[in-house]
Amino acid sequence: MITLKAQAPRLVHLVEDADSAHATETVPAGPPRLHLKNATVDFGNRQWPAVENASLAIGAGEFVALLGPSGCGKSTLLNVFAGFQAPTSGDVLLDGEPLRGPSAKCGVVFQKHSLFPWRSVLENVAFGPRRLGLPNPLGIARDLLDTVGLRDVASAWPSSLSGGMQQRVGIARALATRPPVLLMDEPFGALDAQTRALMQEELLSIWDRLRPTVVFVTHDIEEAIFLADRVVVMQTRPGRIAREFDVPFARPRATGVMDEPAFIELRREISEIIRAEARKSFR
Repeated sequence: MITLKAQAPRLVHLVEDADSAHATETVPAGPPRLHLKNATVDFGNRQWPAVENASLAIGAGEFVALLGPSGCGKSTLLNVFAGFQAPTSGDVLLDGEPLRGPSAKCGVVFQKHSLFPWRSVLENVAFGPRRLGLPNPLGIARDLLDTVGLRDVASAWPSSLSGGMQQRVGIARALATRPPVLLMDEPFGALDAQTRALMQEELLSIWDRLRPTVVFVTHDIEEAIFLADRVVVMQTRPGRIAREFDVPFARPRATGVMDEPAFIELRREISEIIRAEARKSFR
């Protein structure tokens, strides 16, 4: 039996036509932590913008997954939220204020861990707090390594760790400055299936304890549904938000939820949208 989770009321509009140019956003009940308003990102090197007229509001503590075919603008949107890429037009707000560049409020985890190979695991995690002048950066780093289950390798070099352990260090480093927002760009994409499943469960455990706002980019439909409160599906040519799905399963979640009929049906529905969009690449 599926247990529906209690959700804050939302104003929801699902776009029925995936070719619609103007998708109406889902608006959280409270003030959004991240708010994209009619944002377009045009690199000027192809016939269509990477992202066009995208609006998305994400509440404090919400876990949102971005899905869509390759080239639909998922990573571009994440870079906009991180302050790495300014929109060509439109606005991006963080806690109601315009985002003008990278912010200490946003921690970022990439597909490749990007750890400093010349620093120990402990020093990698302590780097951010030290740069920001926070008191006791090593203590902060040890606490975060405890959180991700890696205190026993604090003195190790990153090259001596497995891929899954390196990604856990990357997550700890992103969280070390206590950012209210965690932005993740396919962080488990390079991992084997078993390690990936374990990392998904580990991420949910960390999120449950710390409750940052998470924006998670993935190509994996099951991963998106399993992790997120809301799945945002994008279309391509140009990149637009096609449809949003509230995920109805209670937390904490176990992998057995993937066998539930409602999970399978939601996966099928999302898959059909993405397959239809992916076919555009072959036209």
